[in-house]
Amino acid sequence: MEPVCLVEPVPSSGALRVNPAALGLLRGLTRPLHVLAVFGPRGTGKSFLMDRLAGQGEGFPCSPGIWVWCLPHPTQPDQALVLLDTEGFPEQEGDKTKLSQLFLLNVLLSSVLVYNTRSEGDPQRQLDRLTYVRDLPQMVQVLDECSWENSFLLSSVLPSFVWCLRDVAPDPCLDEVLEATGHELDSALSSPQDLEDSPSSCVQRLFPCRKLFRFCSPRVDGGHVLADFLERVVDLLSRDKPVLLSEICNDLQQEGDDYSVGYPMDPTGGAPPRRAAASDAQPSVPEPKRERVVPLQAFRPAPPVLAQAAPGTAQPGTMEEPMCLIENWPGGELQLNQRALGLLQSFRQPVVVVAIAGLYRTGKSYLLNRLAGKDRGGFSLGATVQSHTKGIWMWCLPHPRRAGHTLVLLDTEGLGDVEKGDTKNDAWIFALAVLLSSTLVYNSLGTIDQCALEQLHYVTELTERIKVKAAGEGGQQEGEDSAEFVQFFPAFVWAVRDFTLQLKLDGREITEDEYLENALKRREGQPEKLDLPKKYLRQYFPSRKCFVFDRPAPRCDLPRLAELPETALSPEFLEQTQCFCSHVHQHTGTKTLPGGHVVTGTLLGTLAVTYVNAIRSGAVPCMESAVLALAQMENSAAVGEAVAVYEEQLARRAALPTESVQELLELHAQCEREALRAFMARAFKDEEQQYQWQLKDKLDSKRSELCHRNELASSDRCTAALMELSQELEERVCEGSYSVPGGYQRLLDDQQEMVEKYQLVPGKGIMAAEVLQQFLKSKETVAQAVLQTDQSLTDRQREIEEERTRAEAAEREAQLCQEMQTRTEQLLQDQERSHEEHVRQLTAKMEEDRRQLLAEQQRALALKLQEQERLLREGFRGEVAQLGRQMQNLRKEMSRPQRSRCVVC
Repeated sequence: MEPVCLVEPVPSSGALRVNPAALGLLRGLTRPLHVLAVFGPRGTGKSFLMDRLAGQGEGFPCSPGIWVWCLPHPTQPDQALVLLDTEGFPEQEGDKTKLSQLFLLNVLLSSVLVYNTRSEGDPQRQLDRLTYVRDLPQMVQVLDECSWENSFLLSSVLPSFVWCLRDVAPDPCLDEVLEATGHELDSALSSPQDLEDSPSSCVQRLFPCRKLFRFCSPRVDGGHVLADFLERVVDLLSRDKPVLLSEICNDLQQEGDDYSVGYPMDPTGGAPPRRAAASDAQPSVPEPKRERVVPLQAFRPAPPVLAQAAPGTAQPGTMEEPMCLIENWPGGELQLNQRALGLLQSFRQPVVVVAIAGLYRTGKSYLLNRLAGKDRGGFSLGATVQSHTKGIWMWCLPHPRRAGHTLVLLDTEGLGDVEKGDTKNDAWIFALAVLLSSTLVYNSLGTIDQCALEQLHYVTELTERIKVKAAGEGGQQEGEDSAEFVQFFPAFVWAVRDFTLQLKLDGREITEDEYLENALKRREGQPEKLDLPKKYLRQYFPSRKCFVFDRPAPRCDLPRLAELPETALSPEFLEQTQCFCSHVHQHTGTKTLPGGHVVTGTLLGTLAVTYVNAIRSGAVPCMESAVLALAQMENSAAVGEAVAVYEEQLARRAALPTESVQELLELHAQCEREALRAFMARAFKDEEQQYQWQLKDKLDSKRSELCHRNELASSDRCTAALMELSQELEERVCEGSYSVPGGYQRLLDDQQEMVEKYQLVPGKGIMAAEVLQQFLKSKETVAQAVLQTDQSLTDRQREIEEERTRAEAAEREAQLCQEMQTRTEQLLQDQERSHEEHVRQLTAKMEEDRRQLLAEQQRALALKLQEQERLLREGFRGEVAQLGRQMQNLRKEMSRPQRSRCVVC
């Protein structure tokens, strides 16, 4: 992309406003960001410095406000570089309010702030020109009514400060000092003799990391964070409100984006340390500023451990060990671990999610470690009667059998912990495992008997904990049947540990799956307490599998099971574990949403935020609402990604100027086609084509911009060619070579020769005729003057020449008008072509979505038929009739015409 205006002053009022188009581009950036802002006096070369950082000759314009340029990072291919160029402040103080606000935005948005000045006398004098730094403590508060000093808190969240001092005179002594001190800024300043509120003192107080001629590279995670934060700050500034960072972060967190200011916290969860203690404990190199850390009220968890993979051998960021994703705080309150969430959302690949649930102390963590291929380490194993795992722990690994996929293992807190004694909290843990996974493993001990089924009562409570549709109140909504839940629910695997029975029924051997289905048989008149788990398990988990495991080792060795070598384990247990892992790896599907949209780590993290926030607020998680919220985020990102694809394709293919409009439009069509493919691949549930309209508008603007760039490139090339070719003619005119008898004809001959040479110049582009016409028109005055002074011509001959000149000019003008008409017709034809391309790709996507929906409905219908036959055999005629009505409704839904219509048509 080229630089675009991000924040601009409103001409009428001087207030700042955000450019929505630039916000859209930022929100389309999904990679981690390095944000670098530059601020300083006018005419000091700020834009030149940023252009050099961008690796471009010229990019940023000299325009008011803040301009943004998003580029691939030159040394970190998986990250993006965001450059912010701000208008310079004048020698004499102008609109100080606006400039203070622009400086504040630079400080809050960036991870590195560059103060750019020229060297004029004492360097400290240049630093003291930065008077806007004095206003920061008054304009920004970290916490509301905090008891400790706001300036100290600010110093923990502000970016690194880099002073770029330009055009300096050689000073070997200063250079030696800077080199020895690691370019520390303080080594270049005079002895401190300023007042406490002087700019240099404020810089030293507010910016702990201060460098001179040295650039650092902290990062933030994702353009949408920057965009949302910017909107909040500009809104407050426009209303002359103070910027309260904790309030902004809490507002954003309530909306599902988990931000925080990220200042150093006391590990015990208390207040930040006082200045003396903080300075004693502060490292020499401060932590990178991050926009996505932990809530202000929470303690900072230990950082995740990432594997140091050799190049090309493993996915970057693979977790070497698990970490807690959803914490279960005392009192049963669920809380997302922001570091784990940020890590999960950094995985852009499709995810295969396996969650395990079951009673505490039944060996769930051990099974997950085997799925991870780890004999040692991994999920922590408890060896006592107490529950060990708390909350939901996560481990993200490359999938062992599917390239380009991430395997996400979720280990849940054991259910039924007698020490906790909170069945409601257990039910929420179980519901989250169901909502987040693509395969749910239920782990139990012994056999599948009446006791085991009663312990699985959490299945019967799912309709109270989860609702499908947003309409209505409470749990299960009217009209919701099991098929609607099945669209969202995972496959079910029952793992029966320490199994001692023989798999025989009525004298014949049976499979593990037959054992499960026999245990789930329902009998008329059976107590509801035993019947309901069977009923709901069959309804909500039609895809079921069972594995039984022998005891892995003698009872005395079980406390140190993770330490035992495989030779000390039961061969039968090892074989059963291998079969279990093979099935899960091979048959667990990629996590998808209804309609087949693939879930990435980013989307899975957003789902977790949505569900946990709903539970924390006392509401029931609604799957439809979560999907719609995801669709809005994904579709907005899809628009940004499509525009980026267009620009990437254009940069790769474009060679301006083109020789014809048709060639240019074909170039645009190729780039537009690829952009549409990228959009269609990522967008989903854009039923009114709202986001496709946005993309169409953006691509139409891109086409207009491309045409304009092409015209400028052609005009510049043609003008340069004419200037070069007419140089000799101009010299003759100045020398008076044509002010002689017969000079007019000689002028015409020379001019015609120049035109013929111009026609032979290659690569002039579409403006060749128009630029030539303008050039010849500009020379008519000279030609008329030569004509009037040519004494070899009679008055009648002069009139004839004037008439001929006018006729030739009119002919050229007519030809130019014809070219313009043809160009306009080509643009209209391209609009029609663009419309047809949008309709074609949209129609294809709608048909594919319809096929996927019908396939899901066919599977649901087949499962209902199987269940109906089984209920009929078991004697549940009332439920058979109810299931028949559901099947009839499903058939009507399948035969109903497609609801989504092609709005762009």
